[in-house]
Amino acid sequence: MTTRNSMEKLKKNIEDKIEFAKEELDEARKLGHNTDEQYTNAQSLLQQAERDIEKMKNSANAEQREELHRMHLRIYQILNDMILDRNDINDYR
Repeated sequence: MTTRNSMEKLKKNIEDKIEFAKEELDEARKLGHNTDEQYTNAQSLLQQAERDIEKMKNSANAEQREELHRMHLRIYQILNDMILDRNDINDYR
């Protein structure tokens, strides 16, 4: 079973990655030009967070899996926004 401490650590780690990705997404929207290395790095961090969630699900109880699923949905939504916005930005160069 996943310990409470490991869940809290993962949750904090994911929140930090989500916040960084949101900042990069906002910056790209404001500037409206090609995305940079930081933007791509933010996407990579979110993808790593997805892998971390999947690993944690293997040893989580039902309540923890539900919380992990909610984190997954948040990450998925941001990644989707980043991909769509990147396409929009590059289409109008």
